[in-house]
Amino acid sequence: MGNVIFKGEVYLPNHMNVWSFILSLFCILVFFIVTSSANFITGFTRIIGIHPLNIVLVFTLIVFILGVIGLKDAREWKAMARSIFTIISTIAFSAILIVILFFGSLLG
Repeated sequence: MGNVIFKGEVYLPNHMNVWSFILSLFCILVFFIVTSSANFITGFTRIIGIHPLNIVLVFTLIVFILGVIGLKDAREWKAMARSIFTIISTIAFSAILIVILFFGSLLG
């Protein structure tokens, strides 16, 4: 058999691009789940000892880094738009989380 060339090979940075986009949407979903119940926040904080929004913030920053890595090798406009959306949304979301956590610690 001769050499087989697969069309549409997917490289790891393209996977990072897609996964960072999906994870950025997941971060927003987790944020709404966490903030929907005060009992969840107090119970989670008592059991684990860490505020759940701190975990969401760290996860969002990791997704931001994955988005930047995914942008590095984006060749198509769709992949580039997806990475730019991921980067902008995670920066904005991180800023919102930092403000919430900062003022929450001052007032709490």
